[in-house]
Amino acid sequence: MKKAAGLVLIGALSLGLAACGSSEEGEGAGANKSFEAKIDGAQYILVSEQDGGVSGDEALLAVELEVKNTSKDAISLSSNDVSLYDGDEQLEPNTDVYSDEIETSMRSGKIASDKSKKLTYLFNVEKDKEYEIGLQPISEDYDNKIEEVKLKLDTAKYEKSLKNLETPEKALTAYIDVLFLGKENEDFDKYVVADKEEVEKSANKAFRESINKVFSNDLTEEGASNLYKMYKDELNSKATFKAKTIENVNGKAVVEVNYSGIGVYNLYNTVSDYKRAYYQETNEYDSKKQEAYAISKFKDILGGAELKESNYPLEIEMVEKDGKWEVKPKDKYSDTVEKAFAAGDIN
Repeated sequence: MKKAAGLVLIGALSLGLAACGSSEEGEGAGANKSFEAKIDGAQYILVSEQDGGVSGDEALLAVELEVKNTSKDAISLSSNDVSLYDGDEQLEPNTDVYSDEIETSMRSGKIASDKSKKLTYLFNVEKDKEYEIGLQPISEDYDNKIEEVKLKLDTAKYEKSLKNLETPEKALTAYIDVLFLGKENEDFDKYVVADKEEVEKSANKAFRESINKVFSNDLTEEGASNLYKMYKDELNSKATFKAKTIENVNGKAVVEVNYSGIGVYNLYNTVSDYKRAYYQETNEYDSKKQEAYAISKFKDILGGAELKESNYPLEIEMVEKDGKWEVKPKDKYSDTVEKAFAAGDIN
């Protein structure tokens, strides 16, 4: 399976630090004589299992912390100094999530005296459950043994971000339904950003380039467009696909699509059969007339075509824009929705 590259998993936040209370424990905030800390926010993120994501009842929660050093010496805080408490059980942050561009606090974060730093940690959590995050930084003054501060974490507060994790697959499903299969899907207006006219123009061009490899003589733009309408109608009733979001962080997502469709290049032999049939019926060896006959039977050709199932799923990158999702443009060598459902190039 090809892996989509360049997905920014999580970015550093820039929220202001609110004054913390003086108690050792609080609702998402805490302090002692050496440092103050609070939870600025959290959001569920989705990362593929091969990149350190989780499955089953657990989900991956990115917790954004603000830590202020109130001591006279510098302190450092790394994932080794952070714990997640589930009752009596002590858990560690998830440090297995991999990306060249991830910006989490897996490495040691040094905080100078009287300075604040924003840090992000990833935790495997169960939904709608309460935990505590324990922070115990190390002081540059080794004689100063800093006491642990615990912050209360209620994952139910971030349920909205959990529900939104699957929105990209809804958007892509609607995108394929409406623009490539000619179906209605109410999610299109809800979740999709797309220039319909431009997508359909590009799809027509992609189909024309493919179908011209099936016929000996290049079709006109109008002729290819007419055939594409028939092809699209046939896909409407025959094509199947299933979209699943495999990564979704900070307005960037990857959606995996398993699908079956009509391979345009697979029509070559059937088109040749119709050309041959024309010759046998008329005894007229005229390639243009043979092709015209085959084109006139294109609907029958499509009707008899077998579905071809993809050997590999598509991995479609998407970006969020004002609460909706847009398919990220890719180069001509990449697997795209257009390549699969308009050009009929099924791998």
